[in-house]
Amino acid sequence: MLLSVVGFAQANVSNVDQIGLLNGALVVQVGSMNDSDVFQIGAGNLAIVTQVGDSNESDTNQGGILNVAVVTQDGTTNDSYIGQAGLGNVAMTSQYGTSNNAVTGQLGFFNYASTEQIGNDNSASTLQFGFGNSSDTFQDGDFNSAATLQVGWGNSATTSQEGIGNMSNTWQFGFDNTADTNQWGWYNNATTIQVGNDHMSTISQVGFANTAIVYQSN
Repeated sequence: MLLSVVGFAQANVSNVDQIGLLNGALVVQVGSMNDSDVFQIGAGNLAIVTQVGDSNESDTNQGGILNVAVVTQDGTTNDSYIGQAGLGNVAMTSQYGTSNNAVTGQLGFFNYASTEQIGNDNSASTLQFGFGNSSDTFQDGDFNSAATLQVGWGNSATTSQEGIGNMSNTWQFGFDNTADTNQWGWYNNATTIQVGNDHMSTISQVGFANTAIVYQSN
């Protein structure tokens, strides 16, 4: 199944390649010089891409069964990449502003990743290997950076950044770990590393240039 809608302005580009059965792709582009590429191989995968504005870039690759990817870009020169391999993975990326960058990679089963970026020049990356991992990243401001790596199963990571130049890194290796990072202000730095199982960590930073590092293992 293929439905591609090109909006009123010219010079948008959409490419959809589907191999398998019952894959679905919906691409909506309104503006100019937006570029969307969707590649699906397998069965029952779904990709929805909406681009409003100018010079936005979206690449979505899905291999497997019943993976879901949803991309929304509203602004200028935003860049989104989603790569999924496995079963039942869900990735959602929303970008509002200019020159935001988001990368999501999922390998495994039933992983969930959500990224929302509001502002300019924010960067977010989420990599999930395993099953049942969950990641939520929210950025509101400019030049914020967030990276999440999950290897295992049942891990949960939440990152919220509001301000300018905040940086967060969350690495989880094991199962059933929970990490929450909240940053409000400017140039705060937070790193969480969890190795093993059932760890819980919360970092909250308000102000300017605070630094926190948490390492947990068992």
